[in-house]
Amino acid sequence: MEEAEVLRGAGRLAEAAAAYEQWLASAEGPGRAVALFNLGVLRADLGDLPGAETAYGDALTANPRLHQARINGGLAAERQGRDTDAVRLWLSVAEAVANGDPDAVPLAAVALNHVGRLQEARRHFAAAESALAHSLRLDPTQPDAIQHWVHLRQKQCTWPVYAPPPGLTVNRLMAATSPLAMLALADDPAMQWFAAQSFVARKYPAPAERLGPGPRAADGRLRIGYLSGDLCTHAVGLLLPDLIEAHDRTRVHVTAFDFSPEDRTAHRARLLAAFDDVVPVHALTDRAAADAIRARGLDVLIDLHGLSSGARPGILAYRPARVIATYLGFIGTTALPWVDVVVTDRWTMPESVTPYITETPLYIDGSMIPLVHQPVGPVRVSRADVGLPEGRVVVACFNNIYKLTPQIFGAWLRLLQRADETVLWLLDDNPWATAALRGHAQAAGIDPARLVFLSRATHAEYRERLTLADLYLDTFPYNAGSTARDVLDAGVPLVTLAGRTPVSRMAGSLLHAAGLDELVATSWESYEQLALQLATDPARRLAIRDRMRALAPTWTSAPARLMRSLEDQLLQLVSKAS
Repeated sequence: MEEAEVLRGAGRLAEAAAAYEQWLASAEGPGRAVALFNLGVLRADLGDLPGAETAYGDALTANPRLHQARINGGLAAERQGRDTDAVRLWLSVAEAVANGDPDAVPLAAVALNHVGRLQEARRHFAAAESALAHSLRLDPTQPDAIQHWVHLRQKQCTWPVYAPPPGLTVNRLMAATSPLAMLALADDPAMQWFAAQSFVARKYPAPAERLGPGPRAADGRLRIGYLSGDLCTHAVGLLLPDLIEAHDRTRVHVTAFDFSPEDRTAHRARLLAAFDDVVPVHALTDRAAADAIRARGLDVLIDLHGLSSGARPGILAYRPARVIATYLGFIGTTALPWVDVVVTDRWTMPESVTPYITETPLYIDGSMIPLVHQPVGPVRVSRADVGLPEGRVVVACFNNIYKLTPQIFGAWLRLLQRADETVLWLLDDNPWATAALRGHAQAAGIDPARLVFLSRATHAEYRERLTLADLYLDTFPYNAGSTARDVLDAGVPLVTLAGRTPVSRMAGSLLHAAGLDELVATSWESYEQLALQLATDPARRLAIRDRMRALAPTWTSAPARLMRSLEDQLLQLVSKAS
């Protein structure tokens, strides 16, 4: 084993595996199970997943209480697409605990966490939540498991979200809540900073070295790089083409550092074509990606993820550009110590909130959500086609379901109680959330049939369906972002509630820039009152729609103004940094 591990440490994996195989061919004894397990690890690293599974199975034959082999065997099965086999192996570790096996106790929580991870990825949210709840009963000191458990409850509209499992308190749940989940839970900039700070400290230690920027380009143009895994049909990617195309190429050169999925859409093709260069970094380590960025002599690297799903802040930590910025992907502080500035606007991020923002605000003209009018094409569907009743006032919200809270949903239910002719049109995101929302409505005395659910569709189909709504109600504290722009494109009045945090003000910023300030409420009372007035006054809705049509032509120049403002400020910033 010592010889084999020396070979493995030297990167000679095939030779290490051969050494184990040679020894196992003739040796017996207490070390056999461990040798078989190590052989399984080597085979998995070499890509021989069937061989790895065989080795793990043989290890369990030699020692049935070597539960790590069950965990690794499940991982090998998962990588081969056999989810059922993977879950069966992981659950067998938890069953061993129930059967009194003390060797299984330290590993059962790990096994259950894998079940939760896999089930969440497959959108089996109830099963994922159950697995993590069982894991937390075994070991309540798991912030990562708590983080996912909380967000799973949000996704299923299981309220209250903070209902502590045995051994946990609300404080512990709050302390481990992810930054993304906290954006939708608390209109409190201090709480959002705390969630980000805790998450970064737990997940992203600073690297041992910083690369620093490479030599500047000789042509005098500002070198800007955009780092993103969302350069596709994604909420962030959908906002970008007009912006990137609006860059003044006499002043700047723009490069995409791309790790996005290839969705083969016309939108992605247009977006990639808008950059001067595209550098794929999918397969690169964080250090290798940082080297590739540094080699291009960037003045500014703009990260489009922040702390959102798929982020790669480890690349930013090497500081491969003179200025590191964040924009669009996460509407709140990242608390990443190596990010210098956040691109925002004064409406979204007023100075009153900046004590809770670790980045320096870089204020651009207009709204940080680029206002671009892209009218919805011909509408080829009717209300009947999507299950909406004729002759009713359709009040819609297609924001992500996890953004719904008891407070905002309660406001909508009160609207249904006061306006008998209204129906509420929501996204049918998952069966658990849909059932929960119907149950919440029924408990409030509302006929669940007045909730209509829309199945997920392509972006073009969804934009077309938006035109069937009479009124759009925004969520709080996590407002609509990209969706708000689609609502304006559809010509539908959007009522939003602006609070204290940037994420609770981004839709208001967009409406302010569009000249529609009368649709921005600043208190729960005014939000509910405005929604009721518009739901019950068709003449007022029509007047707002007419104003939107009149204002829409003025929106088309917004991307150019935004990018001129951004370029001016970045040039000043880089000049100071140099």
